[in-house]
Amino acid sequence: MASIRIPESAIDLLPLCRRYDGNNSDPLITPCFDTYADLLVFAASFGFREMSGALPNRTTRFADSPYPIDLAIFKNDRRYPQLLLIALAASQDRNVVRDEDLICKLTEDYAAFGCERIKRLLDASPGLAHVTIAQRIAEEANPGPGDQI
Repeated sequence: MASIRIPESAIDLLPLCRRYDGNNSDPLITPCFDTYADLLVFAASFGFREMSGALPNRTTRFADSPYPIDLAIFKNDRRYPQLLLIALAASQDRNVVRDEDLICKLTEDYAAFGCERIKRLLDASPGLAHVTIAQRIAEEANPGPGDQI
């Protein structure tokens, strides 16, 4: 079965997951995501938005650990529709829904880019990660006068 690998750019963001199994000694880190799969779906969505839907290049490097996440996890936990929407919008081909490997590759690449951008955002705005991410989402959802969606 197809699986989604964890991009190297996601490693620094894993402590933002409630089920992080590493040693997190930073008291300022509040989990924003329940699982790594949740982080990847968010990061892929964020990356897609940041790239304005342009196709990502295939230069993504992947972590050896944690292991890739089986696509069935995304399907069973109802995260799959978001991945399908990203793949459909990116490829502009409805046949992509039958190509699980391509869906995984697109998700991986958008997630890698999204993780890079999220990390930059968090580095530029020191403080509580969940607040910084929420503020960025709110800014996107409520554009100011003259801003376009």
